[in-house]
Amino acid sequence: MKEMVAEIFCKETGCCKGRGGSMHLIDPTIGMMGAAPIVAGTISLAMGAALASSIRKDRRVAVSFFGDGATGEGVLYESMNFAALKKLPVIFACENNLYATHMPIRECRVNQPISRIAEPFGIEIHSVDGNDVMNVYEAARRAVETCRGGNGPVFMEFMTYRYRGHVGPDDNIQGTHTDIRPAEEIEEWRHKDPILRLERHLLDNGVIDKALITEVKREVQQEVEEALAFAKESAFPDLGDLDNYVFAG
Repeated sequence: MKEMVAEIFCKETGCCKGRGGSMHLIDPTIGMMGAAPIVAGTISLAMGAALASSIRKDRRVAVSFFGDGATGEGVLYESMNFAALKKLPVIFACENNLYATHMPIRECRVNQPISRIAEPFGIEIHSVDGNDVMNVYEAARRAVETCRGGNGPVFMEFMTYRYRGHVGPDDNIQGTHTDIRPAEEIEEWRHKDPILRLERHLLDNGVIDKALITEVKREVQQEVEEALAFAKESAFPDLGDLDNYVFAG
């Protein structure tokens, strides 16, 4: 889901983005300004990118993707306050999947939409079905227009779900099945799979046919298998490179 949203923002709007889930990645050539494994760690980075864009007046928009757990971190509120004060072109994109590692969200925050945390800062809010690609696209487009129009930041809450455990298929981190989510809840969300919903939408509107879908799936499967084979066949790094780019303080 996260990659899908990121590509929509990047390819359709030309925005830069800062993701919170992928770790230790950076590629400025496509606007990926850096990610960190720390919860809420990319929020302030995105705000910094937005401040730079505001100073340069280059009409770029920074986007920080983070999970519902980041809403318990102070840096989010500090960043929203500063961004609202300076009317920075930044989108705070919260992916609410209803769970922390092994705890339902209802047990760690009061029962109200996460998007409401942006209200005290006067920030525009969008609450979105995060498993509906077209809905996400339209909401993203409006949010980017707000930022580029000089109207300040936008907070977006994407309601979604993860089908697997936090650290593996079954969260089998202690030798036993520790995924506390009810099986019927997981199954209900599987019917809302964003890829399958988009597939049905495109079929129903005559944009694609089943033959094309079959070909796309074949190509994706081939690409994944080739990437896996390349990884398995690649040599380990040279031990002599271990200290490269490491400097003493």
